[in-house]
Amino acid sequence: MKTLQQSIDKLQDAAAQSLRKHLKAAGINEWGDITRCALYDLRDGVQGAVAASSAKQILSNLRAILNRVKDEVELPADFAKILSVKGDASRATYLTPVELKRFEAVQPKTRQARVVQVEFLIEAYTGARISDVMTFDESNFQGGYLTYTSEKTKITATVPVSEKTMGWIRYAQEHREDEPTLMSRNRIIRRIAQLAGINEMVKTRHGGVEKTTPKWQVLTSHCARRSTATNLVMAGASLTEAKLILGHSSEGMTSRYIVASRPNLSDKAMRYFL
Repeated sequence: MKTLQQSIDKLQDAAAQSLRKHLKAAGINEWGDITRCALYDLRDGVQGAVAASSAKQILSNLRAILNRVKDEVELPADFAKILSVKGDASRATYLTPVELKRFEAVQPKTRQARVVQVEFLIEAYTGARISDVMTFDESNFQGGYLTYTSEKTKITATVPVSEKTMGWIRYAQEHREDEPTLMSRNRIIRRIAQLAGINEMVKTRHGGVEKTTPKWQVLTSHCARRSTATNLVMAGASLTEAKLILGHSSEGMTSRYIVASRPNLSDKAMRYFL
């Protein structure tokens, strides 16, 4: 029987390269790495990294490969359902400023968990993708600002940063050897959030079915960028300002990152409701 990598070779070059990239990020290299948790993390990572149409194609390619070998390889029974994207926000959530402080206050027991913790906080306070956070060093700092060019979009963003955030970036730079896989990263994020008591019940959708679950259970690395966008807009930033911070190409893309917001109505408009 062909290996997973040999099966991917049957795809066109660009599709094969893209699928390999996302599988590697989720810690999936061979058939034995394919677990339900790994597939959920893969799906979340793909949906957070690319446009919806591209995510559907990437996951469809993997689903087709798994369908061909399902009688020969031990796979999760519901792999097809997990890899089916129905256009709903399955795990779209964010951390409020208060919850971020509680997340920060947890003292991890391992260096790897500490790296994950500080990188999540860097994402949340700069709006950078984890792929960019992992490249930050002293050369990105200038006059209290962090400037970088996104590896994904090639868009340059300039973000004000505190001394604390700069300290986190230095720590992450010094401990790059402790970087986990995406699957391990998301598990650690959830564990830290659980220890932080981030237990607010939130509604999520999975395959068109709405569920209510503690917030810590649905957090992923990508929720940090959602936190940036949502908290900025809730604090009064415009979509244009949030777009510049997150390095998006359009305000429409930024608006999809905002999980919750309050309308900034005039006093006269507010009186209609009150």
